[in-house]
Amino acid sequence: MTTPVIIILLISIVCLIIGLLLSGSGSTTGLTAMSGQDLELFKKTKDRGFVKIMQIIMFLLVIGLLALVIVVHILGL
Repeated sequence: MTTPVIIILLISIVCLIIGLLLSGSGSTTGLTAMSGQDLELFKKTKDRGFVKIMQIIMFLLVIGLLALVIVVHILGL
């Protein structure tokens, strides 16, 4: 395994753990998209504190993971 693949795996594991932590905080957070539950995309939520921080961290990690996968694929590492 190359270093970029290991980094991608670590980021995806962290995203999975954060998603599992968020899955108990409401019906529209965490891994609801994967489990097929009722996902209300345009509903305003009143998440605050730890939950909001974890949602932002997960969002940034997923965006970074997507960018890293695209770069690794283009460069062929």
